[in-house]
Amino acid sequence: YDPVVRGPPPVEASPAMHPAIRAPPAWQREFDSPAPTQPHQAHPGGPNRMLDSSNLYAFRATGGVKAVLFTALDETPEIWNRVALSNRSLCSFWSVRASEAGLMSTFDVTRQQLPRIMCVREDGSRSVFEGSVSLRALTAFIRQECAAAPTPAAGRAGGGGGLLGGGGGGPPTPPP
Repeated sequence: YDPVVRGPPPVEASPAMHPAIRAPPAWQREFDSPAPTQPHQAHPGGPNRMLDSSNLYAFRATGGVKAVLFTALDETPEIWNRVALSNRSLCSFWSVRASEAGLMSTFDVTRQQLPRIMCVREDGSRSVFEGSVSLRALTAFIRQECAAAPTPAAGRAGGGGGLLGGGGGGPPTPPP
């Protein structure tokens, strides 16, 4: 009991108390929504995209390394969203649900192997993540695979890249 505060204790408002509390008017949403802080993303919902039979062609047409999570869950795990958000500048991120049996067979993944994470390179070669699932381990795997992927510039320069590394580990050499 606080003698300075007068009146009855505050009561939490609930939708059962009054019908007006249930849903705000439509105009209120415009004022309650935060102002956009970033330009519109090309892929709504964040850096992680769902891969299904309808967008397999777009997946194959996407350049660079593609990190793919195969999962039996209905929702994308938070750790995958965090990895995708922190590494979105390196590669594209995709999720495949177990209900997409055709896609799982395309990538030679069985339901017993779930969850499974792999990186698919532009040339179609794949690397599968083996290890404990942690933010640090997944990020290291993604960065290693993206660094090992050959880039067009490295291919023209006649060195570096390769499927499993061999790029020297140093900064790129400027053209003469």
